Amino acid sequence: MKIRYFIIKGKSELSSIYVRFWDSKRIDQKSRTGLSVKFNEWSETKEQVKISVTTPQKDFINSKLRHLENYLLEEYNIDYNTQQNISSIWLKEKIKKFFGRADKDELYKIYFTDWVKKYIDDSPQRLYKGNPISPRTIQHHITAKNKLSNYEKHSNKKLRFQDINLEFYRDFLFYCRNFEKLNDNTFGTQVAILKTWCKNIEIEGLPINQEYKHSEFRVLTNPTKDVYLTENEINAVFNHDFSHSERLDNVRDNFIFGLRTGLRISDFLKLEKFNFVGNYIEIITKKTAHLVIIPMHQQITAILHKRNGNLPHQISDAKFNEYVKEVCKAVGFTEMIESAKMTNKKDEKDFFPDITIISKNKNRKVFGTFPKHELITSHTCRRSFASNLYGKLSNMTIMAITGHKTETQFLKYIKITPRENAEKLKEHWENENNSQ
Repeated sequence: MKIRYFIIKGKSELSSIYVRFWDSKRIDQKSRTGLSVKFNEWSETKEQVKISVTTPQKDFINSKLRHLENYLLEEYNIDYNTQQNISSIWLKEKIKKFFGRADKDELYKIYFTDWVKKYIDDSPQRLYKGNPISPRTIQHHITAKNKLSNYEKHSNKKLRFQDINLEFYRDFLFYCRNFEKLNDNTFGTQVAILKTWCKNIEIEGLPINQEYKHSEFRVLTNPTKDVYLTENEINAVFNHDFSHSERLDNVRDNFIFGLRTGLRISDFLKLEKFNFVGNYIEIITKKTAHLVIIPMHQQITAILHKRNGNLPHQISDAKFNEYVKEVCKAVGFTEMIESAKMTNKKDEKDFFPDITIISKNKNRKVFGTFPKHELITSHTCRRSFASNLYGKLSNMTIMAITGHKTETQFLKYIKITPRENAEKLKEHWENENNSQ
């Protein structure tokens, strides 16, 4: 086989470089390489850019032409001896593959964010462990993709599969910390999703850079102390007099519903009368679509009695998380705790008249030492429910109500302190002594 490079002078300043690939009369194909050079800078005898010219792309073009020649010969030896047709289409496809080019509808085979977009678009049709991908998971992936797209715009580069290396990781970390203002936990979520993408790219047989598996290409975490309410604190919330404020009384009652059911906010704020069957609450949970049956706590029964059988008013998740802090401040939860909290939450119109609306915009998690009431959110309900029952009921019984699928997930919710564990052991030994 013979390979020759040549140019054809056109009307523009740059001339396209062509490759001719032939062997006597059997094969004779020509195609553009996609490279261009000024006509007077091309050496026809050496079939490359003249060594004497100072054009900055001289070395790049000449190197590519040498490697392309070797690549075409290797591919020819394989394909010709497996009876493949060495046509003009074959030559164009090999050149395209060598340079990592693709048709518009195949960009996902080369560019990382194009693959991610296709992966997200296909998510409603995919299954994970036999179940459809949830809208919540898809939204997490969309958010991660948007951060990556912002990074590409900032760095003025379009990421290829081979670009996902340690250098990219460090640069992306710097960008997320300094421009997106993300904390390490949020960045860790981004990296965890990014690693999931890389694994799926590899499963598809595409050439992802293996540095994504490196120990330094890691999911960062910034451990925080997540608060929960003890039984005594929950009772203090229940017994506090909020008769002066319908808004806070309503939020307190919703809070008790969350604390005494262990349901997610998407469920306990949406309870209806038909969910109350005898002395039980029966609900198909929104996130898992599983039936959960919970016996009614006496405090929930008391709230329903106070409200003549009616449930507390339903409010938005955002308003609940804002107002519950006022409730806990009024009760007196002012202990200073080192943790993290969200700031600058978006606001909206409110159901109750006794509150001033302040317009805010960005959600950010900040770390520091805060009064306990500022750290209370809807997540406190499930943590408190699980933590207070831990050790009193079997883990599997509690998990059946909270909906945790694995004990590992469940134990992350348990917020018993070392002191409280010691007190439990002390109480156990005292009970043993009393029984003797």
